[in-house]
Amino acid sequence: MSVFHPSPSPFKTHRHRAGDLCPLCEQPIAQDLARRIELRQQEQQRASLAQARAEAEAKVEQQIAAAVAEANKAADAAMLSKLANFQQKLVVAEQAQLSAQSEIAALKTAQDSAIELRVVERTATLKEERDAAILAERTRSFEETQALRQKLEDLTRKLEGKSAHELGEGSEIDLFEQLRDAFQDDRIQRVPKGVNGADVIHEVAHNGRVCGKIIYDAKNRDSWQNGFATKLRADKLAQAADHAILSSNKFPKDKSQIHTQDGVIVANPARVLVIAEILREQIVRMHELRASKEAREEKTVALYAFVTSDHFKQLVEQVEAQAGKILELDSKEQEAHRRIWDQRGKLIRTIQKARADLTFEVDRIIGTAGNGPQA
Repeated sequence: MSVFHPSPSPFKTHRHRAGDLCPLCEQPIAQDLARRIELRQQEQQRASLAQARAEAEAKVEQQIAAAVAEANKAADAAMLSKLANFQQKLVVAEQAQLSAQSEIAALKTAQDSAIELRVVERTATLKEERDAAILAERTRSFEETQALRQKLEDLTRKLEGKSAHELGEGSEIDLFEQLRDAFQDDRIQRVPKGVNGADVIHEVAHNGRVCGKIIYDAKNRDSWQNGFATKLRADKLAQAADHAILSSNKFPKDKSQIHTQDGVIVANPARVLVIAEILREQIVRMHELRASKEAREEKTVALYAFVTSDHFKQLVEQVEAQAGKILELDSKEQEAHRRIWDQRGKLIRTIQKARADLTFEVDRIIGTAGNGPQA
C-alpha cells in the first residue's frame, strides 16, 4: 500500500483528522499521516508559542533592563547629589574645624600670656614683699642694735663716771673727723668750746668758691630735749646757713633715725654723713642753677620731706647693707691675701734654706765650709 505524500501546496496550513477527507484536496486522509500531520501542527504551534513566549520574555527583559537602567540612573543621580551634599557639608565641617582650631590656638595663646603675666606679677609681688620684709627686719634689727648700743654706752658712761659734756665732746670730734675725711675739698672747722654757735661749720666749696653752708650739732645724752633743735635753729639763722643737722642718739617720742623739727634735721649719727652728702649736692646744684630764694626754700621743703620719708630710709638701709657686704668682701680679701703672704713667706724661707744648704755643700767640697749650713 502506497503512502500518500502531499506535495507542497499553496493552501494555508490546516489540520486533518483520520477518516476525513481533506476539504482542500478532497483526498482521504490516512490514519498515520493524519497523526503525523497533527504532531507537526502541534510542534508548529508549540514553536510559535515558544517563539511568542521568547519574544514576550525578551520584551519583558528589555523593559526590565530599561527600568533597571532608569532606576540605576536615578539612583546614581541621587547618589551623586547626596555625595555632592556630603562633600559640601564636609568642606563646611572642615572650615568650622579650622576656625575652631584657630580660636582654640588664640585662646591658648591668650591663656598662656595671661598665665605668664600673672606669674611675672606674682613673682614681682613676692620679691617686693620679700624685700619689704627684709628691710623691715633690718630696720628692726638696726633699731634694736642702736638701742642696745645706747644702753651699753649709758652703762659705760655711768661706770666710767663721764659727764654728758665729755661724751658730747667725743661725738663732736668723731663727727668733725668724718666730715673732714668725706669732703676734703670743702672748708670744715670745729667751733671751740665756750664759743656760742654750732659744734661744726661746713662750708661747701665748688670750683674753688664757697656756695653754701651746713652747720652741725652733736648730742649724746640720756634723753631728748626740744631745746636741742631750737638752739640749732637759732644758730642756723645766725650763721645764715642753708641747712642744719643735729646728730643725736635720742629722738622725740615716736620718732627714730631721721626727723625734722623747727627746720632742723635730727638724724642718728650713722645717718648724718649720707644726709650731708645729699644736702651738699643740693647746694651745689642750686648754686649752678642760680635759683631764687623762693625756689631754694620750696626745694628745701621738698627735700626735707623726702629725707624723712620711709622710702629714703629704705634706700639708705639698702646702701648700708651693700656697703656692709663690700666691707665683708674686703675682709675676706684681706684674709685671702694674708694666707697667700704666709705661704709666700714660707716658700721664701724654704728657698733661702735650700740656697744656704747649697752654699754649704759647695764650700765643703772646696774646703771652705764652716761648722754647717745656716738655718
